[in-house]
Amino acid sequence: MLLAPSMQARPTGISNVETGCSCHTGSPNSEVSVFMTLANGSALPETYNAAETYSFLVGFTGGPGDVAAGTQENMGGFNLVATKGTLASTDDSSQLMAGQLTHTDSGNDQTSWTVEWTSPASGTSSFTLTVNSVNGDGSASADDYWAQSTFTMSSMGGGEEPLADADGLVVLFSAIILVTLLLFVAIVYVFYRMNPEGFSWSAFAPWISEWLTSTDHKKIGTLYFVAGLFYFVVGGVLALLMRTQLAIPGNDFLTKDEYNQFFTLHGTIMIFLAAMPMINGFANWIVPLQIGAKDLAFPRINAMAFWLNPVASVLIMSGIFSGNAADVGWTGYQPITGWVGTHTGATFWIAGQIMLVASSTLAGINFITTIAGMRAPGMGWMQMPLFTWSILVSIMCLFISIPAFGIGLIEAFLDRTVATSFFNVSAGGDPVLWSHLFWYFGHPEVYVVILPAFGIVSEVLATSARRAIFGYRSMVFALAGIGFVSFIVYGHHMLTSGMSPALRFVMMLTTMAVAVPTGIKIFNWLKTMHGGSLVYRTHTLWALGFLITFTLGGISGMFFPAISMNTHLHETYFVVAHFHYVLVGGVVFGLFSAIYYWYPKMTGRMMNERLGVIHFLIAFISYNGIFWPMHKLGLWGMTRRHHTYFMQANEYSDVIGTLPPEAAGWNMFITINAFIFGLSSLFMVINMVVSLIKGQKAPADPWGGWSFEWLTTSPPPTPSFDEIPTLIDANVHEEKEPNWLMRMMVPDNHEEVAK
Repeated sequence: MLLAPSMQARPTGISNVETGCSCHTGSPNSEVSVFMTLANGSALPETYNAAETYSFLVGFTGGPGDVAAGTQENMGGFNLVATKGTLASTDDSSQLMAGQLTHTDSGNDQTSWTVEWTSPASGTSSFTLTVNSVNGDGSASADDYWAQSTFTMSSMGGGEEPLADADGLVVLFSAIILVTLLLFVAIVYVFYRMNPEGFSWSAFAPWISEWLTSTDHKKIGTLYFVAGLFYFVVGGVLALLMRTQLAIPGNDFLTKDEYNQFFTLHGTIMIFLAAMPMINGFANWIVPLQIGAKDLAFPRINAMAFWLNPVASVLIMSGIFSGNAADVGWTGYQPITGWVGTHTGATFWIAGQIMLVASSTLAGINFITTIAGMRAPGMGWMQMPLFTWSILVSIMCLFISIPAFGIGLIEAFLDRTVATSFFNVSAGGDPVLWSHLFWYFGHPEVYVVILPAFGIVSEVLATSARRAIFGYRSMVFALAGIGFVSFIVYGHHMLTSGMSPALRFVMMLTTMAVAVPTGIKIFNWLKTMHGGSLVYRTHTLWALGFLITFTLGGISGMFFPAISMNTHLHETYFVVAHFHYVLVGGVVFGLFSAIYYWYPKMTGRMMNERLGVIHFLIAFISYNGIFWPMHKLGLWGMTRRHHTYFMQANEYSDVIGTLPPEAAGWNMFITINAFIFGLSSLFMVINMVVSLIKGQKAPADPWGGWSFEWLTTSPPPTPSFDEIPTLIDANVHEEKEPNWLMRMMVPDNHEEVAK
């Protein structure tokens, strides 16, 4: 941004000119006089009444624009910035741009403009008014003049503001930071207690330094895992606060602004800072082990990809500490995201997302290269474990879709910072463009996080059933098919946006078609269990829970491709129920299964099965208690993204937006179950910590698995393999010529690779 212009001036508006309008001439011109009065021509008062709306007349006299008034177009423009209060336009001659009031294309033909300002509760507001008087030749030059003046108004009670109440969001995240610091102190204390006499910073520092600078895929995987688990807690706390707000009708526990900030951060944190890092953690840990590689192809890039995540998280949540976090929804719909209010929380939120795009791109390069070129001898494409296949297809989906998201984020960032007009309708932009860019990424992103869960469940069920996965090749082709179809179904998110009827029909068919490869996988999992001898462990229970909840989520998703149903259910809690049945019942349940399955391999300690079963039973029951009733609320018409709701006065009342009286009871039921589900995770956390300290030592292969990760000790050494293993296929196959994909990805002559 150092290379970006410090201001933007054009016939459609001026912004960021508080330090001067250098596009016309380097210094203000004394021939131009700036004025700011009340709309009736009276002088600007020195004081204002709190929360009152004032109409101002702003403009200029003098200069080439005033001389040619009435005889030319493009006579001049203005930019008005207020340090307090809210500015608003009164007609089509002015507009808000980058949080500042300025002229429009039609307003460029005037020398004065009427605007409105709503005063704050107290304090002194300073107005900076910048104007330019132009000759109308269409180009910026020294023949065009500008001037700037500052005006002030104070509250009736004086300029001093009373001490404001603490913002709840600021207090919450300050507490989270405090807990993080206390956790660090606790780690130092543990080291001290292990050796009180010999403890010193010189002994502790190398341990910290090793974690901060390591390029070992296992350590980086652990860092991803811990970061993802931490943000699951943060996102979960936000969800519980939202459910507290919705527990009763008309609740005022959160203001609408706080609620907007909470659900924006909840969605962003859960998808980008919790689910994806957790998946990256398991991918870092398991993929190199499963394919027989000593590490990822580019260890330093792997480390860089991780450390971009903390930077991104700081940017995403930096607006919190001013009490003004991003409040545009995790989808960032335009033109809302292009509007800059009195805070820059959304700007930092976009900047953080751009950093996450960079992180995902670097991680994707690493995994594609590793899987394509570092598989053990004898391991062809059709010999890879299904978890590795799921990571490969997931990364390919991400790689194809994320450039569109990155472009949209950069355009939105430029709209907010240097007043470009990619999404500004008044300047020729198109807000629907963002929807296309976002959902071209956003719907494949659902599969980016769900496909690894498919791979986890495939590994867990095959091992638990004591047999190879049924229909391995069809499972691989189903993974690839889901990845392919995910790019041609995103339009069902936009069926109510005025899309072409023909395109809506195509999107309806393709969305229904995605059920085919998904159904193949579900029936193959069922057949794997049917043909095996299932052993019920905690990871098996979570995999079975996944099958139930994900299938229910998939069935509810089939309502949305139907255009008529989509029109009625769009933006209701039916969507919330479906979305969470897929992402929580799918992704989170899959990750829980992976934790119980691979924890012994990662730590060398067995987890407590009894605590694991208690965790599963409480979480599974309460989870369904949260999201199943939301289908009914959605059918009643309860809208999502609203901070409260109201009841019908009686059974004959039909006020739009009100709900039947029983909706209040269901919302309270959902909130209670949400707290139970959140607290149930403590069983898993306690289980992990206690098992790490004094759990039973894990053998190399505690579950009877047969992929390469079970050949190493628990935990694996560094490097993971002293000697690269060789995969020997005992099955009889007809010899086939390498296909086009194998010839493209891996040369036939292995010596050529060495060269």
